[in-house]
Amino acid sequence: MANPTPAIIPARGGSKGIPRKNLKLLEGKPLIVWSIEQVLATRGLTPYVSTEDEEIADVARGAGAQVIERPDELAGDTTASEPVIEHAIEVITAEVGRPDQVMFLQATSPLRLPGTLARCLDEFAVTGADSMVGVVPAEIFMWRRVPHVEALYPYEARPRRQDLLPEQLRYRETGSLYLTRTEIYERHHNRLGGSIELFVMDPLEGIDIDAEHDFTLAESLWRRMGERDA
Repeated sequence: MANPTPAIIPARGGSKGIPRKNLKLLEGKPLIVWSIEQVLATRGLTPYVSTEDEEIADVARGAGAQVIERPDELAGDTTASEPVIEHAIEVITAEVGRPDQVMFLQATSPLRLPGTLARCLDEFAVTGADSMVGVVPAEIFMWRRVPHVEALYPYEARPRRQDLLPEQLRYRETGSLYLTRTEIYERHHNRLGGSIELFVMDPLEGIDIDAEHDFTLAESLWRRMGERDA
């Protein structure tokens, strides 16, 4: 039987925008715990939290995650996510063997519907993709002004939303999740590469918590999700 896919959740302790953001409560639960519990509820996934922070590590262990001790040089304000994921892959490989694929989850996108992570695993397997990026439907009636004012849709024959063709649809990368073959990290040092597929998520799953007011918005969306599924 194949080993479970590691779901790696980076959680730095030195957040600048919202101090201690990963431990801030959302609906009475530390932000980091939301992603951990979603992974634990998904067959075929094992949660790993990469952190340099002892308090985050203790909370993560208490919620059922494995903890990867992140070196201080990978915990700076400008550190990219890819080196953090690659370090986690090295640790996991040394402990349980090299994974064929890894899921990268951002704790700042805590709203994921039941079954979302399992659906991602299934679609990844079916499509044969090398990497998959979580997206939500986006507005198509967009403009830009550089180098000149230009519509990014056919304004001369403005389509009705319900008449949009598949090739006219647009999607926004949520940052919520990525699923990637390990060799892509090894070869390209990037979460995306090779054959890339879109994993379309529910619009309610598209929030990224970056400011204090986003917590209030996330709580409101979480209640909407519960009301809709009731």
